[in-house]
Amino acid sequence: MQDGCMRTFKNHVSTFKSHVEKKHEMYGANEVPLLDDADELNASDHNSSDDNEPLRGDHDEQPIPNVQNWDDFDKAEIEQRIAIFLAKLLASSSVVQSTIDGVVGHTSDLLDDVVGYLKHKTSQFAQQNMIQPNDLSFCSLMEDFEKCENTFDRFIGVYMRKKYFTQSGVFLAPKEIPIAVAFYQRRNRMTGNVSQVLKNVSFQYVPIKPLMKLILESKGFLENIEMHEPSLDGLMRDFHDGEYSQQNIFCRHKRNIQLLFYIDDFEVANPLSPKAGTHKLGAVYCTITNIHPKFRSSLNNCHLVMLFNAGDAKLYGYEPIFDPLVEDLNSLIHDGIQIEAPTFQGTVRVGLAQVTGDNLGLHSLFGFAQGFTANYPCRFCKMHRAEAQLSTSENVGLLRTKDNYQMDVNAQDLPNTGVRSDSPLNKIHHYHVTQNFAPDIMHDLLEGVCPLELKLVVKALIDKRLFNINLLNSRLVSFNYGSGDNQNKPCIFSASSMTNPDGAPGQNAAQMWCLIRHFPLMMGDLVPEDDEHWELLILLLKCMDIIFSPVISRGDTVYLKHLIQDHHQHFLELFGNARQLKPKHHHMIHYPMAIQKLGPLTRFWAMRFEAKHNFSRRLSHIVCNFQNIAKTLAYRNQMLLCYNLLSQLSLVGDEVEIGPGSSVLVASITDSDVVHIRLRLGLYDEVFLANWCKVFGHTYKKHQMVVVGKNVELDPVFGKLVNIIAVESGVRLIYEEWLTTGFSRHLHAYKVEAQEPRKTEICRIDDLLDYHPLQMIQSGPPNDPAFCVVTRYKF
Repeated sequence: MQDGCMRTFKNHVSTFKSHVEKKHEMYGANEVPLLDDADELNASDHNSSDDNEPLRGDHDEQPIPNVQNWDDFDKAEIEQRIAIFLAKLLASSSVVQSTIDGVVGHTSDLLDDVVGYLKHKTSQFAQQNMIQPNDLSFCSLMEDFEKCENTFDRFIGVYMRKKYFTQSGVFLAPKEIPIAVAFYQRRNRMTGNVSQVLKNVSFQYVPIKPLMKLILESKGFLENIEMHEPSLDGLMRDFHDGEYSQQNIFCRHKRNIQLLFYIDDFEVANPLSPKAGTHKLGAVYCTITNIHPKFRSSLNNCHLVMLFNAGDAKLYGYEPIFDPLVEDLNSLIHDGIQIEAPTFQGTVRVGLAQVTGDNLGLHSLFGFAQGFTANYPCRFCKMHRAEAQLSTSENVGLLRTKDNYQMDVNAQDLPNTGVRSDSPLNKIHHYHVTQNFAPDIMHDLLEGVCPLELKLVVKALIDKRLFNINLLNSRLVSFNYGSGDNQNKPCIFSASSMTNPDGAPGQNAAQMWCLIRHFPLMMGDLVPEDDEHWELLILLLKCMDIIFSPVISRGDTVYLKHLIQDHHQHFLELFGNARQLKPKHHHMIHYPMAIQKLGPLTRFWAMRFEAKHNFSRRLSHIVCNFQNIAKTLAYRNQMLLCYNLLSQLSLVGDEVEIGPGSSVLVASITDSDVVHIRLRLGLYDEVFLANWCKVFGHTYKKHQMVVVGKNVELDPVFGKLVNIIAVESGVRLIYEEWLTTGFSRHLHAYKVEAQEPRKTEICRIDDLLDYHPLQMIQSGPPNDPAFCVVTRYKF
């Protein structure tokens, strides 16, 4: 903090220096106050987030190391800075290896020229001032210049750079493991003839043992695990609040590390090109469930484990690909790894908690039938497809178990069992695929049930002439989604989308979630309250309120069971003559059981894991060399982790960014009495009023609505942000409390109004009932406006 200014910066030191020159004139450009190791300096602008920058989850952060003591700035320190600089380049998805080679060469030449010039001018100065060449001070100065010469020598070429990063102890090189031998074409450059040669078919594996050691010994990681406790109030907030974690002999031990794996295929070439599918890769990522969910949502804590060609998995099976991982996991379960951290020295065991992914990926890996047209398409139960198309509730007697799974494997009767083969993951101790209860609500709901039902409801309402597609699109484009959903604004509907059996085209999962939540408020004034098709949409939203909630009671799961039953029954009554329940509808009937076993299902959905693919997709489009693309992508993915660890960034650190603003006296603030009393500040003390702040990816601005508590009717209480104050102890929100007058079932939104007299309060962001900032939306006629707030889920 300087002169009361609490603004933070990211990525560019020049931005910080420019701010100091303009706002803090007592400091010159060369007198920028540097922070110590405890205070990391960030440099960037709020609107300069670049997807091609090194992934820091939802933020990109580069600390400026402490250089106040210039006497300790030796050649090793210079090489450390160069290593961080090059690691940042290698961790970027927009820079190819040849560019980095050029940067190293040209920067090395530039620095050598600068140092040479300074040495020459210093020697001239010494001669002009009769300073002898053997003068101790002069010799020491020249030695300092020599330290800065040839500083890039250890970074010339890929081999030298990789050697330095490996020796630094923070780079873990992927292993290339062969699984088979196949014929490949090789062109003779001299004759131009093509011949067939035998080559290894291989995949990239990041050894899980050293990977876990790197992560667990990183800054503050084990301390965060120790602080993350199960809920004591009976509510389910995370994996360790579910029955599975409490009953599993491995997971219930607090110090045992439990991994969540995600498997998925993704296309690295142009999906519309003739090469589509040829270079399709399969990826396995992992995250550690022992840390707080707010840290797990960061892409920093989503780690690459394997990359392989998707075609190889189909041809040779998953067993040879997963065998090294299974072997290492069993070793970690029994023997553990030795951890040397500041707060803990000892053995830690690591095991597998759950595996998540899309339905095709999981069914392929688990050995189940891969298509939804199979007789037994469900991985949770053995209900026949014909029965599942009409079933509205779960049949506990048909759930898959270890015993009936093994019987089905032995039977080798796919049409009558739904099991194709045994899964390699069943070799992992304390784990079995029939105990893998994690569904993927992103693929099931946001890319399955929601697009289908929204399309059917919209088509029915248009057929009733309640509105037309032009009116729908005009409202879709002009609707006030708020800053929280502004990046996920849905696309307009086309006339052909009404006849598309796959639902509304062009909407990705985030757009669909935004659209279906706001649709009742967007179009509800045109629809009668007793409309039967509208009722289907409301029932679906009521189900989603619980399914997407981060805090769920066991009573909620019982209520959800009945809601899903009512929803499915209503769907069959409306469309039963033309349509039946889809397999993704069927998955919903298992959600109450899955929540009881695992806790909130958003802790297991694919939304954040899918974002991890973006780095590899962008890089592959830049590299444009698919000779061994998996090796290239695995290496560069590991450079992301290397950069974070080399920069001494905490994988579980608080992510707080404070925007521009001004330092003002407490007495000058409109609500000065609240600040004066609650923060115990004098009226003539200075505080920093920020235009915005960003905490764990959520941006807070004035005029947004936040959930500050519940009233006696258990409805949420909303506060309208008036000011954002940054003090040394953290960020404080000043809000004006609004009155919640009720919940409109037809609009699926809470109605709110300003209180008279005005009531102002102040709170920390951690004290909010929910982290997501919301938008107050005006509804109703202009002469009698009402204000509504659409929430993401049930509180």
